[in-house]
Amino acid sequence: MKLIRPFVGLTALALIAAACGGGGGDSADTTTSSTSTTTTSTIKATTTTSSTSTTTTLPPTIRQPLTGEPLESEDQILQRSALVAKIDNNPAAVPNHSGLGAADIVFEEVVEGRTTRFAAVFHSQSSDPLGPIRSGRTQDIALFTSFNSPLFVWSGGNAGVTRLIDESPLVNMGPNHATGYYRGPGSAPHNLYTSTDNIWLQAPADQPGPPAQQYQYLEEGETVEGTPTTGVKVRVGYENVEWTWNPDRVKFDRSQRGSPHNDKTFGRIGATNVIIMGVQYAPSAVDRRSPEAQTIGEGPIWVFTDGQLREGTWKREYALFAIEFFDADGKPMKLEPGNTWIELTDQVDIDKGGVQVLEAIPPSP
Repeated sequence: MKLIRPFVGLTALALIAAACGGGGGDSADTTTSSTSTTTTSTIKATTTTSSTSTTTTLPPTIRQPLTGEPLESEDQILQRSALVAKIDNNPAAVPNHSGLGAADIVFEEVVEGRTTRFAAVFHSQSSDPLGPIRSGRTQDIALFTSFNSPLFVWSGGNAGVTRLIDESPLVNMGPNHATGYYRGPGSAPHNLYTSTDNIWLQAPADQPGPPAQQYQYLEEGETVEGTPTTGVKVRVGYENVEWTWNPDRVKFDRSQRGSPHNDKTFGRIGATNVIIMGVQYAPSAVDRRSPEAQTIGEGPIWVFTDGQLREGTWKREYALFAIEFFDADGKPMKLEPGNTWIELTDQVDIDKGGVQVLEAIPPSP
């Protein structure tokens, strides 16, 4: 059973129960923390025959929790917390993006002005440098509560955002609570950096272990059954994003604003799984200028894996639960082991044709 760091105060309890929040700014912040423990969940496969036959229980597949990569033993699971870094996507920051290419999971969120910001989750890999780091939003609380008290790397937030972050299961590791932040390439405020290892070394002594597995993954021998595609063009806020299937890399390559999206440290950004997740955005409870993705509930998804598309529905009942993906028949949708990018696309944009699936080019006769 997975235990989650308890909330500090009734405000955060109300926030997660209602799946509300949001806000903006880059002011100073404070933090609190408490103790919890975790065990990494696994998916068990069982086969049952008639009452006169035997029942076979297959051993669970041991995996890295945020990439689904199979491991030989649980000892290979890194015993460190998940780390969530808020990374700037302002045009001034893009040439210096560092770390997105090493993240296990990345969410792209719409923020005020309908520009976007990345929430990059690290566990299996490190990045030095990491940034540019920017401010958080209270939509991050509901989004990352299921990651077992992750370390939250951000530049701060306004008073309302900071208070709710401090009362949440997220562990505030901003510049007021961790050393080693510095101004690097670029101009302020788009040039704040740190490193994942620097933050992990400063994790509180009572910090719990690794996150639980978030998504289901294909077992050995299983394959994706979908519609062949060369990728997708998607509108995320005011940003035009394109993912193009690259069979040589066995990944979808990312472009934005009409240009390839590169990581200064890790090269061309690509993803094993790309998920377009339709969500409603509502005004923040603490800053009505800031939109907040509602990630508790359900909505449409387009899942791109191995050059194929599957459509279905995402569902989530509580913030403590991971987001689940289901196909058109209501069956759980499994991902290919590897990194995953999730575009939190406004349902309004989807209704206006904001998701354009690219058809696969048929082979020459």
